[in-house]
Amino acid sequence: MRLNLRLASPWAVLVALMAFGTTAEVQAQTSDLTGQTSGGAHYTVRVPDGWQAEDGLVIWNHGFDLSPVGPVDDLGPLVAVQLAEGYAVAASSYSLTGWALFETVTDVEEMVSAFEQEFQTPEQILIYGASLGGIVTAQLVEQARVPNVVGALPICGAVGGSRIWDGGVDLRLIYDAVCGAVPGAAIPGGAQGLPFPPDPSFDQAAMALAVNTCTGVLQPAGTRSPDQAARLAKILAVTGLPESFLLTDMGFSTFGLADLVHDPRKLNGENPFSNSKVVYGDAEVDADIARITADQDARRFFFDHYTPSGKVGDTKIISLHTDKDGLVLVENESSYASVVPPGNFTLGIVVEEEPSHCGFTEAELLSAWELLRGWVAGLPQPTATDLQTTCQAVEAGGVSGPCRIDPGFQVPDLDVRVRRRTTCVAGEQTLCLGDGDRFAFDVNWQDRQGRTGDGQKVDLDGRSSGFWFFSPDNIELTVKMLDGRQNNGHWWVFYGSLTNVSFDLKVTDTFTDLVTVYTNPQGNFASVGDTEAF
Repeated sequence: MRLNLRLASPWAVLVALMAFGTTAEVQAQTSDLTGQTSGGAHYTVRVPDGWQAEDGLVIWNHGFDLSPVGPVDDLGPLVAVQLAEGYAVAASSYSLTGWALFETVTDVEEMVSAFEQEFQTPEQILIYGASLGGIVTAQLVEQARVPNVVGALPICGAVGGSRIWDGGVDLRLIYDAVCGAVPGAAIPGGAQGLPFPPDPSFDQAAMALAVNTCTGVLQPAGTRSPDQAARLAKILAVTGLPESFLLTDMGFSTFGLADLVHDPRKLNGENPFSNSKVVYGDAEVDADIARITADQDARRFFFDHYTPSGKVGDTKIISLHTDKDGLVLVENESSYASVVPPGNFTLGIVVEEEPSHCGFTEAELLSAWELLRGWVAGLPQPTATDLQTTCQAVEAGGVSGPCRIDPGFQVPDLDVRVRRRTTCVAGEQTLCLGDGDRFAFDVNWQDRQGRTGDGQKVDLDGRSSGFWFFSPDNIELTVKMLDGRQNNGHWWVFYGSLTNVSFDLKVTDTFTDLVTVYTNPQGNFASVGDTEAF
């Protein structure tokens, strides 16, 4: 029996689930379309017999994987349900390993194009993914190169985007500061050439041995030396990571970073990371940690691949996360929620007894999926309470639980776990604008006589300000910062020159440590609007 519940309410779906067991038990007759894109990504699309364009397509995005790219056999945890509901289901291997977001939009776009050539253009596409697949899902929605995307379900998603890797760099450098001098504990790389190029002679087992030598993390707590216990406690206190995730996170901060930085199709050896002004809150770590500085072009390129902007159009998004995830921190959700319009976004947080990564039950996943379908079909936007009550009803219908979604959970700010690289400190020559004083503005001027100086700040209102050069009662330059992310994915900088004196206006994004400099030549009166500034 084939269930086609695409336009049904979630409660009608529950009735069907109770009547037939789970839809996963309903076997749909299908055929597979497989192939490879021009960039080298493999794909598989599973299509129910008799599929039509109005039945829709689901795209599944897998998580972080450093294994060689190969054929696709993972179509997601809900594939049986989705096929029974009449959808075609597709998945790409991606053409890149690891942090694959430099090419994922093209990979999926070409997969969908191949599907359209064989079948029809789907009238509706729903996208979901886990871990890395969560940020791939967000990127696909915002880049809008895949047609007719109406709904998205990132689960345990790295939806804070590229910035979350700053936390990985912090962990690696904190480890070096605490463990680097311990015999047998050093890991190749460090601040000089961070991280080391991939080296087959240093593998996961060698890394685990080094970390255990320093911290005893693989040993029962009672067998650790006092020094090991103290070093482990310091690393966990400064990073906020659960002990059970330390080795996993060190793997990402060693091998994942090496792949990201040194892959010629990614950053090609350029360093996008900086910690020159980060305060870690531990006197010894702050004194001993290596300080590195990012290449600005590399950091900008990295953040473009990919940091969510919130430009999601009409797409409906439900996001799920576990509260104690030690790999993709729950704080990612606060970053994502800060840019996506509330009317497009519902968040459900699962409260765990023990930390996990993507440790959802079948009932939790299925309730989110069915509520997303109902929302797309025209039902009201679901709430976190709806997620929990629907999950409980699904569980009562025989789907494996428990249901642990807490509607009252408050997600901490990402800055609590991934420290901002710098902060804007207002002064006589520095003004701070935008998003809680995120952007720092500084001006240096030079007149026709060769005299130079720094512009002096003049406060005007919350979004604009200015500078005087020669006299406090004579404003020479006005500036304004606007958040245009939901329009075109960027912050906008505007300035108006009230002088023909030469000046350089430097704008620093203290969130990402990126810098843009605007130059006004001698004798020029300039008014500039940069709608793709950051």
